[in-house]
Amino acid sequence: MKQSEIVARDLTNRIVSENLAEGTRLPNEREMLETYQVGRSTLREALRLLESRGVLTIRSGRDGGPVVRGPRASDLGEALTLLLQFERVPFSEVFAARQALEPRLARMAAENMDDETLTEMAACNERMAANLDDRELFRKENFRFHELVAAAAQNKVLELFSAALESVADGLAFGVVAGQFTHAHRAVALDAHRNLLKAFITRDPDAAEEAMRVHLEEGRASWVAAYRDLSRRPVQWASAATQATRTEF
Repeated sequence: MKQSEIVARDLTNRIVSENLAEGTRLPNEREMLETYQVGRSTLREALRLLESRGVLTIRSGRDGGPVVRGPRASDLGEALTLLLQFERVPFSEVFAARQALEPRLARMAAENMDDETLTEMAACNERMAANLDDRELFRKENFRFHELVAAAAQNKVLELFSAALESVADGLAFGVVAGQFTHAHRAVALDAHRNLLKAFITRDPDAAEEAMRVHLEEGRASWVAAYRDLSRRPVQWASAATQATRTEF
């Protein structure tokens, strides 16, 4: 292991063990050089490695330096997208992965659901219903609803992986088409969320699993119908400039 990797892992362990909050400023370069007894280039390589992993950000300027950030599920989504692109995986397999995972998460969520999460899910649906033609707000609330389902399953590994898949399917890394889903498509998605909520309220795992399966299949069918052969294209890590659409299911 390179010396810079050793320093990077030690810094990570410190951030986690000391429970340093996001935004916490780390020691300056001089202090770190004294602590780790390495050269400036080695330390800077370690910091760049941690920045690339989403552990910290490096601010410039007089009051700059390394600041705790903390990895996010979207970081995993971008890494996953790159891997899928190099493996030439078609976008249809992202749908298939979600269809395999999320119904199971819905079942687990129904088994572990609490009243606070139910209240927040209902609020998501209400905001979606009140803003059916606000595409960006609808997309945001839709994403939040699925996050709540995954969190309610009470399995952090599956929750993070679900969020990573969601970020790929959401178009954060697959912006190769233009256009948007219609009012009718969003209404169908909202109805699906209401059906899911009913299953969660009654704590019915079978109904929750089936409602999520139907919801994702409806979304997949809408996407394929709207963009025809694009589901067969390989996943791509697109820049913000080329990103043109986000899915809404």
